[in-house]
Amino acid sequence: MPFAKCKVYSDGSHYIAIPPKPQKPRPKKGAKVKKEAPDLEELDDDEAEDCPFDKPAQPVQSVQLSLFDGEKNDDKQGESEENGSKNEQTCEENEEQTKDTPSRKDLFDTLYKKYIFEPKAKRRKILCKELRPYCKDDSETELFVELNLQRKQKNLIARRIRMTRKANLQEFNYFVTLTYNSAIHTEDSFRKKLRTTLSHFCDRKGWRYMGVWERSPEKKRLHFHGIFYIPDGMLSGEMEDINSFNFTTRRRQITKQNSFFAKRFGRNDFEKIEDKNRLGDALAYIMKYIEKSGEKIVYSRGLAQFFISDVMDEDIICPMGEEYQKLLLADDFGCWNEGEYIGQVSRETITKMPKAN
Repeated sequence: MPFAKCKVYSDGSHYIAIPPKPQKPRPKKGAKVKKEAPDLEELDDDEAEDCPFDKPAQPVQSVQLSLFDGEKNDDKQGESEENGSKNEQTCEENEEQTKDTPSRKDLFDTLYKKYIFEPKAKRRKILCKELRPYCKDDSETELFVELNLQRKQKNLIARRIRMTRKANLQEFNYFVTLTYNSAIHTEDSFRKKLRTTLSHFCDRKGWRYMGVWERSPEKKRLHFHGIFYIPDGMLSGEMEDINSFNFTTRRRQITKQNSFFAKRFGRNDFEKIEDKNRLGDALAYIMKYIEKSGEKIVYSRGLAQFFISDVMDEDIICPMGEEYQKLLLADDFGCWNEGEYIGQVSRETITKMPKAN
């Protein structure tokens, strides 16, 4: 039996299909929906309070202590009725202050970004030390830090998978490095102007790209690394050979610099991607930096993770994945769009297929 409207992606070697999951029927309007009993035992109120997530980031010893200014609330018990209005006003101020106070999760994210370049063991100790005043004891602090570190790692893996799937469905042909000249731009204007320029080139010239903002290790100067698809004849300016010194390898090298970007931004390097190995090296470089810095990947619009195709039985090699929910496809499987045969899988055929993320 063929599978309709499967999401198909490439892992770099093979094509893999994800069949759609059956949808549960929606209840009719006005019909009463019975809530199913949870499989797991729910937490009691006391246990739920001990759960180390999304609490206001306030020290345990003083509930009214602000995260930033450290001022204590001077409420006293047993005051006379004359001070009742003052107490009510103070409570309202404390409630507003609690709403504005970031949660412990937000505080963790801020500290994680601050100490991201520290070694993992040292970073864990610093996080535990900084977050200790906002937890009941050492064990809760360690649990909270461990769970949030797992969250960060899980998010990183998801970003890595998303980037790989997008890259494998494209045909990138340049690895580009773009920097700015201080006489032309500030750091903020460089970011803004480069984004605008690349956006216009994507809309008007058919460019596609993905990349990451990076800072040099010593001077902390901002630059942009990315892999680009630039159609033939759609690269503005002229390409020039520049003989420069590479401080990383400590050797002189010949780089390809584009006159359009050199005039408007500063130094740049357009390296031609000749084969899949070089593309893999470029992807590995970008992934290494996002793991090290926590920077988000920048994508041009229109980069999809999947294309949608019907899958025939004869094109399936075997089921795979967790609970066999995925299908390994033959290298020459046929692409079908709503029952219409489009052609054998290829770059040209994929461009004709509907896309999805």
